[in-house]
Amino acid sequence: MRRFTLKPGRLSYHDLRHVHDTPLTIALEKSCATGINLAAACVAQVIHEGRTVYGINTGFGLLANTKINPEDLEILQRSIVLSHAAGVGEYMADATVRLMMILKI
Repeated sequence: MRRFTLKPGRLSYHDLRHVHDTPLTIALEKSCATGINLAAACVAQVIHEGRTVYGINTGFGLLANTKINPEDLEILQRSIVLSHAAGVGEYMADATVRLMMILKI
């Protein structure tokens, strides 16, 4: 299977057509690791300092003012993913899912 490497700030319409039309795997350019690691370090620092930050260690919507205990954060993150994974009807075409995933990244 072919591989498409996603490069920060360099995604064109042609790339999107290619991702949609070609069965392939998607990888992040190695330079992305720096930004990902910095973001992870920021999240870890928030948790270490005991600060409350929406989207990291709080509930959502009406529960936005509810702080989640550090030992429950992994469950919270998993629950968020699972709550967005539900759907109804037929499965979407692989090409459409690939395109949606690359746009989400």
